[in-house]
Amino acid sequence: MTSPPMKITDLKTNDDVAAEWSAADRAFRAERERTSLAHAISLIVLRNRTDHGLSQRALGNRLGMTQPHVSRIESGDANPSMDTLFTLSASLGIELAISIQPAGASLQLVAKQALTTPLHVPIDTPRVSILVAARA
Repeated sequence: MTSPPMKITDLKTNDDVAAEWSAADRAFRAERERTSLAHAISLIVLRNRTDHGLSQRALGNRLGMTQPHVSRIESGDANPSMDTLFTLSASLGIELAISIQPAGASLQLVAKQALTTPLHVPIDTPRVSILVAARA
């Protein structure tokens, strides 16, 4: 007798899996926290690129970067430099708001309006909460 097929709603999300691994593995938790800003920026860049129907090469041309550099940004493995953030904002015509606060604290300096923008990525780690929001 076979079991019924699994529904997509029964699957764990990436955030669920990451939270489980973070709870069980201190090294994973430290790496996730170290790259959390990079992950948030990568999601915003990827979403912006796909919303505009651009390839990585076309986005790279717009940013004055190579396709491999765009790929590295979208991978979220390394935190972007301030120069890269300046380039993303200026070349894509987007406002970037980045808020980092102690875990569990509420937003104080970044307007709560950032949470209503279509391009916002909240990330919670055991030590800090990060919010990256973008608006054209």
